[in-house]
Amino acid sequence: MRRQQEQIAVQQQIIDTLETQLKKQGERIEQLEVELKTLKKLKGKPKIRASRLNESKAEGEEGEERKRPGSAKRSKKKGFGCYEEKIIQPDEIPENAKFNGYRDYDVQEFNLECHHIRFRLAEYITEEGTSIVGKLPSEYRYGHYGPMLVGYILYQHYHCRVSQPLLHEQLSEWGVEISKGQLHTLLCEHKASFHAEQQQVLKVGIETAKYIQTDDTGARHQGKNGYCTVIGNQWFTYFRSTDRKSRQSFLETLQGESLLYVLNEYAHDYLKSYGLSAKDWEKLTFSAQTLAREQREWSDYLKDLGIVGKQTSRLVTEAALLGGAIEQGVDIHLKILSDGAPQFNVLVHALCWIHAERALRRLSGETPQQRQNIEQMQQLLWEYYQQLKVYQQNPDTSMKLQLEQDFEQLFGRCFLNHSALNKVLNQFRARKDELLRMLDCPQLPLHNNGSESDIREYVTLRKVSGGTRSEAGRRARDTFLGLKKTCRKLGISFWRFLISRLRGDGQIPPLPDLIRSLSSTPPQESIPT
Repeated sequence: MRRQQEQIAVQQQIIDTLETQLKKQGERIEQLEVELKTLKKLKGKPKIRASRLNESKAEGEEGEERKRPGSAKRSKKKGFGCYEEKIIQPDEIPENAKFNGYRDYDVQEFNLECHHIRFRLAEYITEEGTSIVGKLPSEYRYGHYGPMLVGYILYQHYHCRVSQPLLHEQLSEWGVEISKGQLHTLLCEHKASFHAEQQQVLKVGIETAKYIQTDDTGARHQGKNGYCTVIGNQWFTYFRSTDRKSRQSFLETLQGESLLYVLNEYAHDYLKSYGLSAKDWEKLTFSAQTLAREQREWSDYLKDLGIVGKQTSRLVTEAALLGGAIEQGVDIHLKILSDGAPQFNVLVHALCWIHAERALRRLSGETPQQRQNIEQMQQLLWEYYQQLKVYQQNPDTSMKLQLEQDFEQLFGRCFLNHSALNKVLNQFRARKDELLRMLDCPQLPLHNNGSESDIREYVTLRKVSGGTRSEAGRRARDTFLGLKKTCRKLGISFWRFLISRLRGDGQIPPLPDLIRSLSSTPPQESIPT
């Protein structure tokens, strides 16, 4: 019996080795097929199937077909105003015809024309020889282009994704005298008020948030690869482009543009969790004192302490940035939902279920039994996910305990002769706390679709306009895309927002005030741990 078990173990090891080899060969074949299709300009197939986790009903379940949101019919003349009336008489009116009123036929039209304004500023000379000159209206004091034109340029580029060359061609055809350099200036330069409001959006958004979602994507700048990180929740969105993708960069993004490096008690706990060496502990002192406000100043501080090792410098820098973020108002209990990328694993990290499920969907199975095991786990996972959604709508302590037990039973399974599936289940068990954050905070989404939707805005504009060349252009793109997404989440017209800010008429309240007002609505009560 013992000899048979040894033989079975040897055979299982051989099978695992062959499975690994077969998988590598399959990946290589797939890679070669992709390269061949690229050379032949053929469209490739998607790598993984779409997730079933967020389907509204189970497969085969009967129910009424639901219409796409926003497809319901509505009155097209609701709020239709009449600005001009034209009376049209028949071509011929018989002598005995009697007037019977009018038949209204409404037409919507739009006037597109260049409107030049010449302000003639009266000038007077006093007896002392000084000049007194009339002042321009406030909305025209910042250049030779009016607020409606500047607002249209910003709206077309950042909202409608019209590239600068096409936008310049369009304006020229309409009779607007503007050079390419002037157009770039209007799009990117002198946007301090917009940048300041976006920074306040980040600050207030994080201060009032129970959770935030985050994601990143590639962002080329000056011909080099970079990254853009998005932070947000249901009320706000904030973009920041950097040259690198790291935890240090993410912690800098959390702080915005006003960096603080603080080695406080939270920085101490962070370093302790990563096991900083004893000789480096002796060099550090911990307090709420701000040690630096910019990267160069912080680098000099580390050199003065004698901390020059790459790994140690990185850990201490991350700890100081985390301490600075908390000193600036970031809650230590803030939940950060991500796709599982390690740079986002700070504070209270939560994991997206859809990204976690991809590990299961990537399994193919080499035998009918293995494929059946995978399908069984997918179905059980789908059913468990639906229970989480039910709990999210009506949180209950007893149901919370039941879901925790069900998690252990579901992912505590072990399948004979299927090491790949067992490895995936081990990954689920290892990240149980991150996957079940929602049990303590029902407002927390189960997936990271919100941030992926936000980052898609950046990706689409990147495909149209490519990368950025100037620092002003990169910063302007981040700012206006963030303000646009924030306006959409708050139910505000981005066009009206731009015109209000350019005119300075106060018609649209500050976005941070709106975020604070909406987030003050009593949230769903959290379930005690």
